Amino acid sequence: MTTPESAMKKVYLINETLLFEPDVRRIGPLVGYPHRAVTLHGPVSECLLLLLEHNDQVVTQRVFFASVWEKQGAVVTTNALYQTISQIRKVLKSGGIEENIIKTLPKEGFKATANLKKGELNMFIQPQKTSPVSVSSEESAIAQAAAVAIPDAPRRAPFFNSSRAYTLAGILFILSCAVLYSVMKEGQSEVENYQPIGKLNGCDVYSSWRDKAKSREMFTALTKRYDIHCNAGGTAWMTLNFAQQGSSVIVCDRMPQDKNAQCDSIIYRQQNHDE
Repeated sequence: MTTPESAMKKVYLINETLLFEPDVRRIGPLVGYPHRAVTLHGPVSECLLLLLEHNDQVVTQRVFFASVWEKQGAVVTTNALYQTISQIRKVLKSGGIEENIIKTLPKEGFKATANLKKGELNMFIQPQKTSPVSVSSEESAIAQAAAVAIPDAPRRAPFFNSSRAYTLAGILFILSCAVLYSVMKEGQSEVENYQPIGKLNGCDVYSSWRDKAKSREMFTALTKRYDIHCNAGGTAWMTLNFAQQGSSVIVCDRMPQDKNAQCDSIIYRQQNHDE
């Protein structure tokens, strides 16, 4: 349902086909909007907005990291950015835009080349008072390409806006890499220090924290903000540093002792309380 407040907010019409409301992270076909619209995962919505705000301009990887993840207290790898761009492309294609309007420029960044119009929602659609209708299986394709809605990230204490936060991020990154390296080099003896906490988001999850319930709660919270998932056989290793100032998650396509394992890491800076 379109409210007077939402009708006044800025939206983007992409290639005369899709409407994107960045304030509510919603995107959907212009025809029948918003009944077939979906809510995007946070980083997907923010990266799409960044591209549209700089339409026909190159947006560097450094700008993406600083504008989307680091402001939330997270440090992610380049692979996470590429996965997010891939999700944007899937959403656009599922919504009816066949042309690839998100270009990859090697060693430079990414660029949107959309036919773009910007304005208030009521410029493109008339306010509707009808109740939501059911969505057919064909119409759900766009929803399958988009991530679930997530709550806004909590406000960070001043500490996380200081230079010390970046130092901490660096330390956590080194710790997470050291954990992975030692697991791969030393074998099962190191892995035994991690507690299996169950299968979450397709991953067999292990935690350095012995409290399984809180570990599951923390991992679930991280998946609401970051795109953490596994294919068949994938594993995830969640590590808390000793001072409990943050956590890292290493996602592998198989057990990390396998020399062919491919792993990626996400570092999240947040004070955790074991109470």
